[in-house]
Amino acid sequence: MLMLCVTMAHADDRVLRIGDSKGMFKALLTAAGELDGVPYEIQWSEFGASAPALEALAAGAIDLRGAAAAPMIFALASGAPLKAVAALRLAGPKEAEAILVPPNSSIRAVADLRGKRIGTNKGSVGHYLILAALRREGIPFNAVTIDYLMPADAKAAVGGGSIDAWSTWDPYVSIAEIQDHFRPIVDATGLPITEADYVTSAASLAAKRPLLVDFLQRQARAQVWAHQHLDAYAKLYSTQTGLALEVTRQIVRHMDYELVPIDDEVIREHQDTADTYLQAGIIHQPLNASLAFDRSLFTNK
Repeated sequence: MLMLCVTMAHADDRVLRIGDSKGMFKALLTAAGELDGVPYEIQWSEFGASAPALEALAAGAIDLRGAAAAPMIFALASGAPLKAVAALRLAGPKEAEAILVPPNSSIRAVADLRGKRIGTNKGSVGHYLILAALRREGIPFNAVTIDYLMPADAKAAVGGGSIDAWSTWDPYVSIAEIQDHFRPIVDATGLPITEADYVTSAASLAAKRPLLVDFLQRQARAQVWAHQHLDAYAKLYSTQTGLALEVTRQIVRHMDYELVPIDDEVIREHQDTADTYLQAGIIHQPLNASLAFDRSLFTNK
């Protein structure tokens, strides 16, 4: 029995388990050729939002996940042993997160959200987008009612009229805009919202550091390739997921990221997220965000 456990543990050391969303990162790495010749096994799991993915990460069910700052901060506040090891940066407009309304809605601007109900997943980047947009307009957080709903439920609720708006992220933004003709009233452009991190757990960091280092280097190269081949990426993404090509073209344009090392600015942005969540009563104790980073795993050298 001991020999079997040792063998299984050793085998698991050669498996990297990645939490994906609508096949986005798997499609990117496939299109860029970065899954060719990987000297370990990659297992992919799908999650509809970062919150359940980060729960799986903390529980040891996966090893790595791309997640925005907001859900990572929310998970850290609950005691999850997570570490952000690289950041995703976007040079252009931040259109991958948006507050959406149906095409016939009378809501045209953030100010029109007073007294309205907005659906989003608790602690998500959609949740933080609501708070950041209200703060920029000088509107109290309690001027709106937030219904905590997963993306599929929030989309159904706003479409059915039981809520007034939906705050979400890609690929849901692009699907809703193109297929359902939902209208964004605000996106994350100009707001202090960190695009995303790659997040691992303390246990995976200790057990699988070489695999994580290799995967992040592949991801970085794939992001560079995607910047130069957006249409090829969009076509493969469409083929792999069944999403319409028009949708995947918008998604990859919205998410034309560069993978960058963790620096002081990234940490400051996460601290701002933590402080905003504390001010809004989403978390209940001050959080030192700097403790949630490992700068050594990805240096881009």
